[in-house]
Amino acid sequence: MNNKRVIIVGGGLAGLYTAYQLEQLNIPYLLFEAKDVFGGRIYSEQPKVYDENEPLHDLGPTWIFPHHHQMKALVADLQTHLFDQHIEGAVVYHSDQHTQPQIIENGQGPLLHRLAGGLYKLILALQAKLSKDNYQLSCQVEQLTKVHDSWQVTVKNTKDDSTSIFETDHLVLALPPRIINEFLTPVHWASKALTAALVAVPTWMASQAKFIATYEEAFWRTKGLAGQAFSRVGPMIEIHDASAQVQQDFALFGFIGLSSQAIEGLSVERVKALCINQLSLLFGDEAQQYSQCYLKSWGNDHYVAVEKDRVEPPNHPYFNMKGFTGELSSLNLYLAGSEFAQQEAGYLEGALFAANTTIKSLEKNLMTLTREKI
Repeated sequence: MNNKRVIIVGGGLAGLYTAYQLEQLNIPYLLFEAKDVFGGRIYSEQPKVYDENEPLHDLGPTWIFPHHHQMKALVADLQTHLFDQHIEGAVVYHSDQHTQPQIIENGQGPLLHRLAGGLYKLILALQAKLSKDNYQLSCQVEQLTKVHDSWQVTVKNTKDDSTSIFETDHLVLALPPRIINEFLTPVHWASKALTAALVAVPTWMASQAKFIATYEEAFWRTKGLAGQAFSRVGPMIEIHDASAQVQQDFALFGFIGLSSQAIEGLSVERVKALCINQLSLLFGDEAQQYSQCYLKSWGNDHYVAVEKDRVEPPNHPYFNMKGFTGELSSLNLYLAGSEFAQQEAGYLEGALFAANTTIKSLEKNLMTLTREKI
């Protein structure tokens, strides 16, 4: 049986940032990610042969808000940089399928920040800071068992179906609450109250679907348009300029208003065609001359959304961490997913907040154990 002092389950932003800090503190750890890439809900379609100079357009979260100071600090620490979301120009509004879209001057939204080259660059920068011996991709945790003061973690390698058991003193779950309940057998180790709380918290972004089209030129800007649109017709209900740099790597993205079930019932190519046609209607026929287009339905990603997420209306997550402090402490269990953050839950900033809270608790507990042994 393999033993590590800390095991992290989940390689999204919260899990990677936790690992990054443990690496700096020289605390032994092992990180498991079920998918074959890191990032979780920070996701971009990547070419088979990756060129670090190529943009990676965001199919998950996109924006860093001005008050998200921890994200800004991490961006600077990893020597990546931000630019302002493009909002200059008129906004398009389409209220009814029987009327033409309206052009609205001075209708731009608030100032938001983007990561140059795409937010996935941050994931790649974090991964590069980790020792390759300290993480395993394509490894799905199938069962957690509490044995006295230790955890036994059963892991399945999804590439060869082999199964291994790892043991740890401290377990970090950097996953959404409902995914913990779905995959990690809390019925065997959690109280009924904790299990019920995990099920009750909605997964942020689980009901969203996103479409991106890339272009050689920002044709909408030359027409005096911001690339921003709102529609009650669809399929996209909200559209923005998604260019990955200030004056290059041009793109448009939109949030699709169809349910995950509706998207699943249509072919991917059909949904893409509907979105391109909508961009043409809103911004002009030049939208048909796209370079690439991508679609991601988060409700159809079983590592992100559970059935409850797919059928209930979206809601902001809140988990009352204080109500379970004693139970989590007795289990040496740390909940580090963004939904568990007591500030900015669900957002990128929330992922860092939850990870920082976890690191502080881990440091305190590990120091206590060291003193007891002395």
